[in-house]
Amino acid sequence: MDSIYIQKVTAGDINAFEYFVEKYKGKAFSVAFSVVRDSTLADDVVQDAFINAYKKIETFRGDSTFSTWLMRIVVNQGIKVLRKKKVQFERSKEFAYEVIDSNVNESIKSMQAKEQQFYIDKTLKTMTAREASILQLFYLQELSLKEIEEIMELSADHVKVILHRARKQFYGILQKELKHELTSII
Repeated sequence: MDSIYIQKVTAGDINAFEYFVEKYKGKAFSVAFSVVRDSTLADDVVQDAFINAYKKIETFRGDSTFSTWLMRIVVNQGIKVLRKKKVQFERSKEFAYEVIDSNVNESIKSMQAKEQQFYIDKTLKTMTAREASILQLFYLQELSLKEIEEIMELSADHVKVILHRARKQFYGILQKELKHELTSII
Protein backbone atom coordinates (compact mmCIF):
# COMPACT_ATOMS: atom_id res chain seq x y z
CA MET A 1 0.00 0.00 0.00
CA ASP A 2 2.87 2.38 0.82
CA SER A 3 4.27 2.01 -2.70
CA ILE A 4 1.02 3.25 -4.22
CA TYR A 5 1.13 6.40 -2.13
CA ILE A 6 4.83 6.90 -2.82
CA GLN A 7 4.02 6.89 -6.54
CA LYS A 8 1.16 9.35 -5.98
CA VAL A 9 3.37 11.75 -4.01
CA THR A 10 6.22 11.58 -6.52
CA ALA A 11 3.67 12.20 -9.29
CA GLY A 12 2.74 15.48 -7.60
CA ASP A 13 -0.28 14.53 -5.45
CA ILE A 14 0.46 16.66 -2.38
CA ASN A 15 -2.51 15.30 -0.42
CA ALA A 16 -1.36 11.69 -0.79
CA PHE A 17 1.42 12.27 1.76
CA GLU A 18 -1.26 12.62 4.45
CA TYR A 19 -1.57 8.81 4.28
CA PHE A 20 1.99 8.48 5.66
CA VAL A 21 1.45 11.11 8.32
CA GLU A 22 -1.68 9.37 9.62
CA LYS A 23 -0.17 5.89 9.40
CA TYR A 24 3.21 6.63 11.01
CA LYS A 25 2.73 9.66 13.28
CA GLY A 26 2.39 7.58 16.47
CA LYS A 27 5.39 5.40 15.71
CA ALA A 28 7.43 8.43 14.66
CA PHE A 29 6.58 10.27 17.88
CA SER A 30 7.52 7.25 19.96
CA VAL A 31 10.90 6.93 18.23
CA ALA A 32 11.52 10.69 18.40
CA PHE A 33 10.66 10.75 22.10
CA SER A 34 13.08 7.90 22.79
CA VAL A 35 15.84 9.99 21.20
CA VAL A 36 15.12 13.49 22.54
CA ARG A 37 13.22 12.53 25.72
CA ASP A 38 11.03 15.59 25.67
CA SER A 39 7.51 15.59 24.25
CA THR A 40 7.70 19.14 22.89
CA LEU A 41 11.00 18.45 21.15
CA ALA A 42 9.65 15.11 19.91
CA ASP A 43 6.69 16.89 18.29
CA ASP A 44 9.10 19.23 16.52
CA VAL A 45 11.31 16.33 15.44
CA VAL A 46 8.34 14.44 13.98
CA GLN A 47 7.09 17.49 12.11
CA ASP A 48 10.53 18.21 10.65
CA ALA A 49 11.05 14.54 9.81
CA PHE A 50 7.80 14.38 7.86
CA ILE A 51 8.72 17.57 6.01
CA ASN A 52 12.15 16.11 5.16
CA ALA A 53 10.59 12.81 4.08
CA TYR A 54 8.14 14.64 1.83
CA LYS A 55 10.89 16.71 0.24
CA LYS A 56 13.12 13.66 -0.30
CA ILE A 57 10.55 10.97 -1.08
CA GLU A 58 11.91 10.62 -4.61
CA THR A 59 15.21 9.44 -3.06
CA PHE A 60 13.44 6.45 -1.44
CA ARG A 61 14.86 3.48 -3.33
CA GLY A 62 12.84 0.71 -1.73
CA ASP A 63 15.89 -1.08 -0.30
CA SER A 64 13.99 -1.19 3.00
CA THR A 65 10.40 -0.59 3.97
CA PHE A 66 9.10 2.96 3.88
CA SER A 67 8.60 2.75 7.65
CA THR A 68 12.27 1.91 8.21
CA TRP A 69 13.36 4.73 5.90
CA LEU A 70 11.09 7.20 7.68
CA MET A 71 12.21 6.12 11.17
CA ARG A 72 15.83 6.63 10.08
CA ILE A 73 14.89 10.20 9.15
CA VAL A 74 13.20 10.61 12.56
CA VAL A 75 16.30 9.34 14.40
CA ASN A 76 18.60 11.59 12.34
CA GLN A 77 16.37 14.59 12.95
CA GLY A 78 16.30 13.83 16.68
CA ILE A 79 20.09 13.67 16.79
CA LYS A 80 20.29 16.90 14.80
CA VAL A 81 17.97 18.66 17.28
CA LEU A 82 20.01 17.40 20.24
CA ARG A 83 23.23 18.65 18.68
CA LYS A 84 21.68 21.97 17.73
CA LYS A 85 20.25 22.59 21.16
CA LYS A 86 23.34 21.10 22.77
CA VAL A 87 21.21 18.88 24.94
CA GLN A 88 23.32 16.18 26.39
CA PHE A 89 22.08 13.36 28.46
CA GLU A 90 24.20 12.17 31.29
CA ARG A 91 25.20 8.61 30.84
CA SER A 92 23.69 6.42 33.49
CA LYS A 93 26.04 4.58 35.77
CA GLU A 94 26.42 0.94 35.01
CA PHE A 95 24.30 -1.15 37.28
CA ALA A 96 25.23 -4.66 38.14
CA TYR A 97 22.80 -7.10 36.61
CA GLU A 98 20.89 -9.16 39.10
CA VAL A 99 18.01 -11.49 38.51
CA ILE A 100 14.84 -9.83 39.70
CA ASP A 101 13.79 -11.61 42.86
CA SER A 102 10.31 -13.07 43.11
CA ASN A 103 8.89 -10.20 45.22
CA VAL A 104 9.83 -7.58 42.63
CA ASN A 105 8.71 -9.87 39.82
CA GLU A 106 5.31 -10.35 41.47
CA SER A 107 5.03 -6.59 41.97
CA ILE A 108 5.55 -6.04 38.26
CA LYS A 109 2.91 -8.61 37.35
CA SER A 110 0.35 -7.09 39.69
CA MET A 111 0.75 -3.50 38.47
CA GLN A 112 -1.87 -1.88 36.32
CA ALA A 113 -0.85 -1.14 32.73
CA LYS A 114 -0.60 2.57 33.51
CA GLU A 115 1.77 1.94 36.39
CA GLN A 116 3.86 -0.34 34.21
CA GLN A 117 4.11 2.31 31.53
CA PHE A 118 5.13 4.89 34.16
CA TYR A 119 8.02 2.73 35.36
CA ILE A 120 9.05 1.78 31.82
CA ASP A 121 9.16 5.46 30.80
CA LYS A 122 10.97 6.44 34.00
CA THR A 123 13.57 3.71 33.49
CA LEU A 124 14.09 4.53 29.81
CA LYS A 125 14.68 8.20 30.67
CA THR A 126 17.65 7.25 32.87
CA MET A 127 19.33 5.33 30.04
CA THR A 128 21.33 6.73 27.14
CA ALA A 129 19.35 7.77 24.08
CA ARG A 130 20.86 4.99 21.95
CA GLU A 131 20.09 2.21 24.44
CA ALA A 132 16.59 3.51 25.15
CA SER A 133 15.89 3.85 21.41
CA ILE A 134 17.01 0.30 20.64
CA LEU A 135 14.93 -1.14 23.49
CA GLN A 136 11.93 0.84 22.38
CA LEU A 137 12.32 -0.12 18.72
CA PHE A 138 12.74 -3.80 19.56
CA TYR A 139 10.20 -4.29 22.36
CA LEU A 140 7.64 -1.51 22.04
CA GLN A 141 7.65 -1.00 18.26
CA GLU A 142 8.38 -4.71 17.69
CA LEU A 143 10.83 -4.06 14.87
CA SER A 144 13.16 -6.79 13.69
CA LEU A 145 16.90 -6.63 14.30
CA LYS A 146 17.39 -5.99 10.58
CA GLU A 147 15.06 -2.97 10.68
CA ILE A 148 16.83 -1.63 13.78
CA GLU A 149 20.19 -2.06 12.03
CA GLU A 150 18.97 0.08 9.15
CA ILE A 151 17.34 2.72 11.34
CA MET A 152 20.26 3.07 13.74
CA GLU A 153 22.90 2.48 11.03
CA LEU A 154 24.67 -0.15 13.09
CA SER A 155 25.88 -3.66 12.32
CA ALA A 156 23.80 -6.64 13.42
CA ASP A 157 26.37 -7.62 16.04
CA HIS A 158 26.51 -4.08 17.43
CA VAL A 159 22.71 -3.95 17.74
CA LYS A 160 22.72 -7.29 19.55
CA VAL A 161 25.43 -6.14 21.98
CA ILE A 162 23.67 -2.85 22.71
CA LEU A 163 20.33 -4.64 23.09
CA HIS A 164 21.88 -7.14 25.52
CA ARG A 165 23.57 -4.44 27.61
CA ALA A 166 20.52 -2.18 27.52
CA ARG A 167 18.27 -5.04 28.64
CA LYS A 168 20.56 -5.80 31.58
CA GLN A 169 20.80 -2.13 32.50
CA PHE A 170 17.03 -1.68 32.17
CA TYR A 171 16.28 -4.55 34.55
CA GLY A 172 18.91 -3.34 37.01
CA ILE A 173 17.47 0.19 37.06
CA LEU A 174 13.90 -1.10 37.24
CA GLN A 175 14.73 -3.49 40.08
CA LYS A 176 16.41 -0.73 42.06
CA GLU A 177 13.46 1.63 41.47
CA LEU A 178 10.86 -0.94 42.47
CA LYS A 179 12.77 -1.95 45.60
CA HIS A 180 12.99 1.74 46.51
CA GLU A 181 9.23 2.12 46.00
CA LEU A 182 8.48 -1.00 48.07
CA THR A 183 10.65 0.14 50.97
CA SER A 184 9.12 3.62 50.96
CA ILE A 185 5.62 2.10 51.15
CA ILE A 186 6.51 -0.07 54.13
